Amino acid sequence: MGLTTLASLLLGLGLFFAGLQWSGENLRKLAADRLGAQAGSRPPSSWRGALWGIGFGALMQSATAVTFSAVNLVTSAVLTPISALPVIVWANVGLTALAFLASLNIHPWVALTVGISGVLSGLLRTPSWRAAAAALFGVSLMLYGLEAMGAAAAPLRSLPWFHALTTATAGSPLLAFVSGVVLAILLQSNTGAVLLIITLAGNGTLDFAQSVMMIYGTNLGAIPLRALLSAGMRGTPVRLVRLEDSFCVMSACLMVVLFYVESLSGLPLIRAAAHAVSDNPRLALATVFLLSNALPALLITPLLPQCWRVLQRLWPQTAAEHASQPKYINDSSLADPATALDLATLELARLASHVRAPLHDPLAAAYASASFNTLADLLSRFLTQISLKAGKAEVLERLPLLREALASIRYIEQSVQELQLAATKLSASPQARQGGAHLTAEIDHLLDLVGHALHGKTSQELEQLRSASRAHAPALEQARTQCAEAIAGQSRDLQIVGQGLIDDTNRIAWMVHRLSKMIPQLIGSNDPALIAAAATGPD
Repeated sequence: MGLTTLASLLLGLGLFFAGLQWSGENLRKLAADRLGAQAGSRPPSSWRGALWGIGFGALMQSATAVTFSAVNLVTSAVLTPISALPVIVWANVGLTALAFLASLNIHPWVALTVGISGVLSGLLRTPSWRAAAAALFGVSLMLYGLEAMGAAAAPLRSLPWFHALTTATAGSPLLAFVSGVVLAILLQSNTGAVLLIITLAGNGTLDFAQSVMMIYGTNLGAIPLRALLSAGMRGTPVRLVRLEDSFCVMSACLMVVLFYVESLSGLPLIRAAAHAVSDNPRLALATVFLLSNALPALLITPLLPQCWRVLQRLWPQTAAEHASQPKYINDSSLADPATALDLATLELARLASHVRAPLHDPLAAAYASASFNTLADLLSRFLTQISLKAGKAEVLERLPLLREALASIRYIEQSVQELQLAATKLSASPQARQGGAHLTAEIDHLLDLVGHALHGKTSQELEQLRSASRAHAPALEQARTQCAEAIAGQSRDLQIVGQGLIDDTNRIAWMVHRLSKMIPQLIGSNDPALIAAAATGPD
């Protein structure tokens, strides 16, 4: 092989890698926000989710990218896990689109497209249009690189070592399968590996059966990368990633079995179907790639709920996930808006209990805050859904109060985080730490009373809450005094932290007291004693 041929081969390979990276980054940038917007506007059914998966797989050209985008949407409560399953599975079908594009005779247009899209990506300033032009530039550059590589690879067939390598893989289908796995791992993209295989097969460097088994192996090549990216994940996120891994394993096993059945029995299966589509080896191999993803997707889609239950047993829900899952609100309760508001109030009581978590375990503050925010976001969306269905005046009157109460509890949660941080800083002094503990214990008691008042709906519980949260309530006064005395002889820095802790306590108590006045209307009670308990009494 001459120096010119080697240079052409390396040039094509370099352009292919550059185009693969460039197109992938910009397609993901272009599609990720749209996936979130679509999911947020209308949660998908199983088959609508399949269509989304195909569309976003074609756009992102990476099942791994679609999977991790879905993980982010599920984590932020925009998409439910069950709704995300078909999106993840069918993204594998969508990413075969580029293989069909590479199989077309677009040689006269590739260089022109590279030039035009490259100029546009440099001139356009609107982010979305610039990303689209850059993605087109990446795809066309990748195709141009494949063409250059295919032309340069033709002389390789005459080299003894290359002939021996291709003969070994042609004579051993499993070795060809392993070669596909290795190629996808090296490229970190099964789509890129398939494009390379189709190009080499198109110029006769690889034979058809050998190429088919290599394509079957490419799906497994993305698993190590996903394992690395998901190393720190737990619960639902890791289950979603493992679903994609399971799909790839299922696809590989199914297609290898069909390959041997067709080879040994002579039954017309995948290769026969591909040849029936076209005599062009490029288009036939693109069809094989499509079938290797579409057939497993069709088989697994009706079984996704059962698959999800198996994954739940293998990777159990974490404590943080359990805390972030709604216990009372659900879509079926929206049929009766009044009942839905009652359930939303009970969920509000759960949020109040979530606020207390950092006070009991400071190390749990991070995941407790994430659980709180997820559940609060779900509750906020639930209230929006109620507003679209509500017609009765009493329901419409309670909705703004629930929203205001939710906003108050969000504010209290932020203040409790600040309170716990200040209390932790006092740990440098045992005396100061003890003073801070009195305040955090009193706030914990107030939040416990909030939950009881929202659940219990009795005038005694509400009165107890209002009395305990008054500005000059005896227990609050005593806790403030004890903290002030504890920090009196400490350093200037600790005194500032301690005073901040007292201010946080006053602010939280005021918000709790304000919340206590909303509770009778919030729970829709007509009990005169309950209303009087909230409306009267000294503040």
